[in-house]
Amino acid sequence: MPELGFLASPGSSQQNHSKKRKQSSPTPQRQQKQQQQQRTTQAASAQENYPPGTIRELLAASAAHTSSTPAAPTSPLSTASSSANKRQRASDEPTPGIYKHHQASPSGLGSKASHHSGPSEVIDLTDSPPSVRMSGNSGMPAAGKATLASMRPRQQGPLNSPAGPRKLFVRNLRDTTVKKSPELYYEQTWKSLDTALTAIFNGEKITSSLEELYRGTENLCRADQAAPTYKKLEARCDAYVKGKLKSELSERAGRSEDEAVRAVVAAWTKWCDQLNDIRSIFFYLDRSYLHTSPTRMPILDTGLKLFGKHIASDTKIGPKFLKGIFNLFDQDRKSQGGVPNMSLLLSCIRILSQLGLYGDEFEPRFIAVSREYFAKVAEDESQKENLALYLAECANQLERESQRCDKFQLEISTKREIVAVLEDEMVSKRKPFLVAIASVGELVDNKDTTALTRLFSLLDRVGDAGADLKPAWEKYITAHGLTIVQDEQREGEMVPRLLEFKATLDNIWAGPFKKKEVLGYALRESFSTFINTRNPKSPHSNNSKPAEMIAKYVDMLLRTGVKGLNTATITSETVAEQVKAVANDEDAELAIQLENVLDLFRFIHGKDVFEAFYKKDLARRLLMGRSASADAERSMLSKLKTECGSGFTHNLESMFRDIDLSKDAMSGFKHSKIGIDKAKGIDLNVHILSSAAWPTYPETTVSLPEDLEEYVQAFEAFYTGKHKGRKLKWRHALGQCILKAHFPKGMKELVVSAFQAIVLLLFNDDALTGSNGLSYTAIKQATNLADGELIRTLQSLACGKKRVLEKHPKGKDVNPTDTFTFNAGFRDEKIRVKINQIQLKETKEENKETHERVAQDRQYETQAAIIRIMKSRKTIKHVELIRQTIEQTQNRGELEISEIKQNIEKLIDKEYMERVGDDTYNYVS
Repeated sequence: MPELGFLASPGSSQQNHSKKRKQSSPTPQRQQKQQQQQRTTQAASAQENYPPGTIRELLAASAAHTSSTPAAPTSPLSTASSSANKRQRASDEPTPGIYKHHQASPSGLGSKASHHSGPSEVIDLTDSPPSVRMSGNSGMPAAGKATLASMRPRQQGPLNSPAGPRKLFVRNLRDTTVKKSPELYYEQTWKSLDTALTAIFNGEKITSSLEELYRGTENLCRADQAAPTYKKLEARCDAYVKGKLKSELSERAGRSEDEAVRAVVAAWTKWCDQLNDIRSIFFYLDRSYLHTSPTRMPILDTGLKLFGKHIASDTKIGPKFLKGIFNLFDQDRKSQGGVPNMSLLLSCIRILSQLGLYGDEFEPRFIAVSREYFAKVAEDESQKENLALYLAECANQLERESQRCDKFQLEISTKREIVAVLEDEMVSKRKPFLVAIASVGELVDNKDTTALTRLFSLLDRVGDAGADLKPAWEKYITAHGLTIVQDEQREGEMVPRLLEFKATLDNIWAGPFKKKEVLGYALRESFSTFINTRNPKSPHSNNSKPAEMIAKYVDMLLRTGVKGLNTATITSETVAEQVKAVANDEDAELAIQLENVLDLFRFIHGKDVFEAFYKKDLARRLLMGRSASADAERSMLSKLKTECGSGFTHNLESMFRDIDLSKDAMSGFKHSKIGIDKAKGIDLNVHILSSAAWPTYPETTVSLPEDLEEYVQAFEAFYTGKHKGRKLKWRHALGQCILKAHFPKGMKELVVSAFQAIVLLLFNDDALTGSNGLSYTAIKQATNLADGELIRTLQSLACGKKRVLEKHPKGKDVNPTDTFTFNAGFRDEKIRVKINQIQLKETKEENKETHERVAQDRQYETQAAIIRIMKSRKTIKHVELIRQTIEQTQNRGELEISEIKQNIEKLIDKEYMERVGDDTYNYVS
């Protein structure tokens, strides 16, 4: 029985029928009758000739195609994703064969169906009908209808042949070969991946395509095989790291610690490169499976974990690796930053950070090693006993360690700990050495502001620098100040040295010590301490020496100005800049210098001594007209009034008033008749002084020349006549004269004292001098001067630098047997020659008298203070009386308790007060 090829599409059958209808154009009744006959014939034929099971299967297949379009079969490893089915399968993936014949030649099947006939025709019922595959085209019948239409025999087909119905054999043409199972596909895919891993571990080239490997990994993940794949990958990596990689590293690391560092870095670099290759193959696994869960580690983290577990944390390799890193740091410290291979150390720090060993393993041990290093450096440097070098080393170590931490990218916590350890070992534990009086004093003496800045900065980093430096600062200032004050050989340089010392300390306090208040207060207290220190073994005058020397220094400034003053040695940097700014203004420069001296004056407790000497020197300047600036005199007086009050400067102001009144009195005398008559070519100026305001001067007997004596008597008569009740006492020791002397080499104006003028005028009397000059005895008889004053006068004229007289025999000392002649060969470049410098010099007797007078005045002031207290209190305890007496007299000078007790006894003797009991006093009115 011939087999029919049931492959004609319903579309082609309908087209044939439509062509026949167009050709014959039958009537509707005939057409309907023919269709009914065909249906009846087909149904009968199907029931008689086809096996029932076959027909039912055919109808079931037709119904299935009618209800839904069949989906394309998938591979055993495919997922439900529609996009994945569209991708091209890998070469080793099993290819489904359901549509293999039709997909290979769709047009060939149609050709076979249209031309093939006879017994060999085969109907493929396993494939979808052609109408189903073409259901997407417009105008085509639905799938179910197409199936039914396809079962209709053609008009002239074999089923309608005159021979009658034939049997139709339906055969299953589906590919019956066994498809690959998922397990087999997984094994083949992993085998290719494992081969790639082996090539990576061996450093060989991967033979498979990276894209195929990636797709294989993707297919495994899509088939829910990600977990076992990851476990196998981890196992392979673990075996490699603890096996081959570790064995290669252990062989090199066993040689030395430095070689261990290089071996670990090399193994790390190699492993990181291999991890990158592995991750590129298993990238889909890494992104879709590992990264999506917080409990699973990515491939790179897994690799780092394995490296740290088997290599970095190994009991043999790990300690050597860390020790080698510490050796590299030690080399860098000792070579001042010149480590041979900086990149090696950088790589080590990165390895420790990425492995998570930095905070737990590296940092604590590195801090401990650094502490040992800094302790050794501190010990070695302190042994040199040079504070400046030690401070420089500390500063260098701090700077280098900070740069080292930045250079090698250490954690900020490490940098902080390293600096703290350095400060502890080199500063905190070395404070006794840093604040030693001798060491600090040496820096101050050398004016090493750089070292002092470092010292203050280092101490301030670990605590309170002011409190740490205060003891040494105070002791040094006091000790050095006492050395200056008690240096008798350089007594004349006391004030300049104190000013220089004070300026140095001020510069240090304002600069390196950053104006720390506690150090500024210590500076002032220390200065006050040593300036007012009393030495019980020394006489009373020596205890007041600073006040005396300050007064004399002020006198020098007000007499000479700043012309002969070396300001660079006695002024601070700030004051030096101020002086330089007013270099062309002497008054302003002088004011700055006076302000510096007042800084010392403020430290003095015994201001009565300063007052006594200042008044004495002021009197000389006013009487002899030796003040450099009247404005400076007034300015100084105003500053003293501000510092000490009006009571301190009352007498000083009276002295200026007396000078002004004397000028008015002399102007009236010179314009009077008696003054004009008695002048005789003499220009006389007399200073009328009140005895209460001016210093007390001893009365000296002297015989004046006749013309001068008459003129003086005329002025006295004029003044007493104008001011009734006043009496004048002449003090010729402070007088001065200007004599015109004619020498063979020219006329000179000699500025001399009154006593010098009296002696020189004797040489105008030829009858008295004769050819041999004047003897000492003759001069004494003519002038009526005391021996001491006459000797001083003759020494200044005959033994000084400017010798108007000649002494015979020559020598520096004047003896009663010496004779004196006029020096006709005297010469000098200047016309006006000053020879009266002897008047400005103070004798030892005058100095002693001044101190004695100050001591006497102090007793009177103390007694007056005690009387004032007793008047106000009437009855007072001994301790309270002592305390209040000290408080009331402290502005005039510091009193000893023994001095107060002596004055109390004197007042009891004078019956101003009485003692009641052992410690109580009553005032006696």
